[in-house]
Amino acid sequence: MKRTNRFVQSLGVAICLLPSGEEIRVPIVPGILKHPTAEALAKMLEQPDVVRKYTITALQKAPWPVLRQFQRSWLRECLPKAKLDPCRSRALEFLLGD
Repeated sequence: MKRTNRFVQSLGVAICLLPSGEEIRVPIVPGILKHPTAEALAKMLEQPDVVRKYTITALQKAPWPVLRQFQRSWLRECLPKAKLDPCRSRALEFLLGD
């Protein structure tokens, strides 16, 4: 029997306005945060605290094809707060380098 694997896909983009006035665009990927549905997640990602938590969790768990969809500057800003193991941290620093 042939098995088909489904890869993680973005269902769209959420836009969040940070208190600094910067606009952040993040992909809506169900599964990064465990419990919300795709519709609920899209609404939740309009809040700056949720976007930060979502991005940090993505840095900790998501594969590179998902992380590539985030703004690199935003990932670099959240990277120090992610508390990653040294190997993943070095790999992401390399991939996010200019």
